Amino acid sequence: MPKLDRSEFKHNAKVFEKTCLWCGTVYFASRSTAKYCSSTCRGYANQAKNGEETVPYEETDKMISALLSENAHLKGLLQRYTIENEELRRLIAEAHNPL
Repeated sequence: MPKLDRSEFKHNAKVFEKTCLWCGTVYFASRSTAKYCSSTCRGYANQAKNGEETVPYEETDKMISALLSENAHLKGLLQRYTIENEELRRLIAEAHNPL
């Protein structure tokens, strides 16, 4: 599964932003020589290179796993921001209404 977010790596890891040569998805890789976002894309590219009949790769199929991953990440961010927002509201209310 492509890593779509830099936060999936250790904070001090060397990470490269790449674009998959097969499907065009922008992803993060730990190797500077990475060419494909997943083994699926690598397999399709290999089939095309060897002149084999490539398996149809629908636009929706190639993006489903990427979208699910991004969706989970965004839900986590939303939860974190909601908690932070409530905490800030509480602090502001305390500052305006000292006991």
